[in-house]
Amino acid sequence: QNEPNPFAGQTVIGFELANAGNASLTVYDVSGRVLKVVNREYEAGYNEVILSKDDLSATGVLYYELQSGDFTATKKMIVIE
Repeated sequence: QNEPNPFAGQTVIGFELANAGNASLTVYDVSGRVLKVVNREYEAGYNEVILSKDDLSATGVLYYELQSGDFTATKKMIVIE
């Protein structure tokens, strides 16, 4: 889960990978419109993606999906003004 949540300035999404490799983070709004995609190579272990409110150009309830190999997780975050 992102921290802090809800957030006004920026938030950190932390995640663990069993093996080094590619992971994709997609942020979208409640209607399914994609707001941001972060696609990178990450090390095994703990990793973080930092998102700012300016990166997303939206407020309210948003969702993010982390995908790596066969693993997919979807979480909700709230952006406040």
